[in-house]
Amino acid sequence: MPLPSSVPMARLTEVETRAAVREALDALPGEIGRQLDNVAVIVQDRHPDGLMGIYDPRGGIQRIVIFRDANPSREEVHRTVWHEVGHYFGMDEARIRRLGYG
Repeated sequence: MPLPSSVPMARLTEVETRAAVREALDALPGEIGRQLDNVAVIVQDRHPDGLMGIYDPRGGIQRIVIFRDANPSREEVHRTVWHEVGHYFGMDEARIRRLGYG
């Protein structure tokens, strides 16, 4: 998910970003949260292409990566986590946008 050009580049601390990721995961409906299986959700500082997050299903472990530099607020972190969870469940960009997380 690329960073919208209208978003100011303030920066949450690593602790604040991790807390926002946890809040986003905790806010998922129970059935969805229970179906998140064998996926790691991690925080990294930045993506070289300025992405806000990625879902990476390749390799031994599936992972969702949230990039701190591109998520300037708790709300953006939440939206990015939910966006990437949508990809985990096989949704494409158009479907995620229709749901309001694109």
